[in-house]
Amino acid sequence: MGKVTSSLHTPLANNLVRVAVPVEVAFDLKRMQQVQKSILGRLGCLACCSGWDIRWEFENRFIVDKELNVQPVGLIG
Repeated sequence: MGKVTSSLHTPLANNLVRVAVPVEVAFDLKRMQQVQKSILGRLGCLACCSGWDIRWEFENRFIVDKELNVQPVGLIG
């Protein structure tokens, strides 16, 4: 009998790419296009993401100093 696996326990595929993007970039179409072009170039083709599972993540973790300045520090999780 074949091995049964759950999608919850399947190891990450080799084609998974995670990209953390600051919110200011994520909601600016021209800048996001530049980021996407750069990522696709690093993956081998500037015009194609076929075969890649690209996960765009937004910064959602911040730190606040005593002067109430808010700075992003990355992603939660």
